[in-house]
Amino acid sequence: MRRRSAIVLLAWGLWLGVLTALQAVFAPKLIQFTMPALASAVCLISGLVLWIAELCTPVSERARLISDSSYATATLVVGLALALVGVGFGLWLILIGAGVSALGLGGVVREQRARGRTLHRSGQR
Repeated sequence: MRRRSAIVLLAWGLWLGVLTALQAVFAPKLIQFTMPALASAVCLISGLVLWIAELCTPVSERARLISDSSYATATLVVGLALALVGVGFGLWLILIGAGVSALGLGGVVREQRARGRTLHRSGQR
């Protein structure tokens, strides 16, 4: 489970590569093929560099409190995306996005406060 972040980048780069290869059949201009191919290459290279860096880093014996998933962060990002899309569709969608973002931000603050309390109790702060 140590190379989890590298795996995400490698999988994303591979997926972009597959989509780029599929698009190459339909893209009449070079720039339409080059941009996603470059993004795929950057993701794959970043993933490999991160993989190597994590292999060279010794495992810490101290316990770390890092959550695997955060619904609050996902909610915050979805709210921001809704607000940005709302620029094209109208104020109503911007306000919905702002509300969802506020909900996500509140959840992120709650998670950070709970994390701080947990670390304080265990004496790792």
